[in-house]
This record gives sequence, structure tokens and C-alpha cells, in this order.
Amino acid sequence: MSDLRTSPFRISPHDLLELERNEAFQAMRDQLHRRACGMEGPSFCSVHQHECAADDQDAFRLHRDIIHTLLVPLFLIDHQATRVAARALPSQKGAEPERAFRGEARSAFAWLHCILTEEGDWYRTSRCPACIVLHVLHSEPTIRFVAVAAQLAGPGTGFDCWLEALETAVREDPFWGDAFWPDIEHRAAGLTEGVQELVRQCHELRTSFDGPTRPPPSLARAPLSGYDRVNTSTCTIALKPSSFTRKQVRLTREEQRYRSSLAWNCSRDAQLRPSLSNTTTQSRRRSLTS
Repeated sequence: MSDLRTSPFRISPHDLLELERNEAFQAMRDQLHRRACGMEGPSFCSVHQHECAADDQDAFRLHRDIIHTLLVPLFLIDHQATRVAARALPSQKGAEPERAFRGEARSAFAWLHCILTEEGDWYRTSRCPACIVLHVLHSEPTIRFVAVAAQLAGPGTGFDCWLEALETAVREDPFWGDAFWPDIEHRAAGLTEGVQELVRQCHELRTSFDGPTRPPPSLARAPLSGYDRVNTSTCTIALKPSSFTRKQVRLTREEQRYRSSLAWNCSRDAQLRPSLSNTTTQSRRRSLTS
């Protein structure tokens, strides 16, 4: 990343206008603004409070709000799937919750638990807006997480531009570059299908519990339509990872350590800015986890 004082994402005025027409997004922005107004100290960390220009801070806030709005459905899907799994396995105390699902839905459920466990502080977006935005490019899992969220939002919601902005940011980033985006996009598409299957299986299980119900709403519409009714800034759920999820986390860390050495060899010629970005760049992970 060439400059940690500016956001790596760009949105055109036309796309911003389309996004501002999304009532759910505006409701979320208002909620995040009220939360920031209620904070005792500045919302930005000491570095970005003094290093970033006012316009750059506004861009960071906007992009933080987009990220937060996109990630909320994944958080809610995981929460709902956890509750469904608890009902599906009532007589099997200690059973791992992902065993309530099958196939790609099981893998998607375990992956969501893994990323939510690893990145809890980040996805709740309670930190500096600039740090939250910059953290998207911190590792392959965080990039993929945001890519999946953007794909699930679907067309016509105003968030179409964010997947393009994410792709451009990854391709232009000195650490990542063009070569990594196709693989990330492919993995995100597979995970998106897994999450969609997870939602379908949750609906099937609820139907088996409660009898026939109305068909599940569109994934692209359902989570977004409920943003104004969900107090996400105070909604915190204690996730107790299963042994399978803990193994996923451990393997993720081990693979990150192994692949990071290979990644640095591949990127040794990249010219990274030596001042503000040094510490952050060294901690970024080019991990390609499943």
C-alpha cells in the first residue's frame, strides 16, 4: 500500500449517488454517526487523527460505513445458523454445531466461525475508521470476507461498485498485485455459494422444526432490509468455537507462516513506502487459506 494516509478504495460520484439511495445504508450511516458522536475521544487513532487530511478522513468514514453495512448480513447469518444448529442438535450435548449442516454449507459455517473469531474487533468496526478500512488488505481472508459480503449484496442494492473498488485496490497494491486477485475472486465465489447453501439449509431445518413457512427471502435483499432494525453497534455474541473451528484457526496460522515466506520471495522487488507503512506492511499476510 503506497500511502496509509488515504483509502485504497475509490468510488465514483455516480456510484456514490446510487449508494446514497439505499435507505438501509443511510440508516446504518446514521447509526454509526450517532455512535461516533457519543464517544468521549476522537474516532480516529492518534496517527490518522493528525496525519490524514479532512477529506481523507471523510473518505475513510464512508468506506468504513460501507464495509460495516456489508459485513452485518454475514454476522447475522452466522448467528442465525448457530441458533438453528443448537435446535437441530439438542440431544447431542457437546456436538460441534457445524455438524447440523452438510456439504458446502458446513464448510461455510466453519469458515464464518473462524473469521469471526479471528477478526472480532475488526468486523464490529469499533476502532479507528482508517484502521478498519486499511485492515481489509491485511490478509487474504479479510479480503475474501469483504468480497463475499459484496457478492452476497447482489445487483441493484447500490453496493455493486464496492466489489470493483476492492478488485482495483488489490490489483494496484504493491504487496498483492494483479496475480493474486483471480485466485481470491475464485475462492470468494465458492464461499459465497457455500453461504447461500447455508441459508437454504437453515430454512429447511427451521421448516422441519416449525412446519411450513414462507419461502426464504432473497439473500441480496433480506439482510439489507433489516439493517435499520438491528442495533449492530451493541450486538455482541460470544462465539465458542468448536474443535473443528479451533483446528481451522490453528491451520490458518500455520499456513500463513509458511506461505508468508514464499510470498515475500515473490514480492521482493516490490517498492513499498518506507515510512508510515513499514510496520503495517510487515504484518500483512498473503495467506491463501481454505
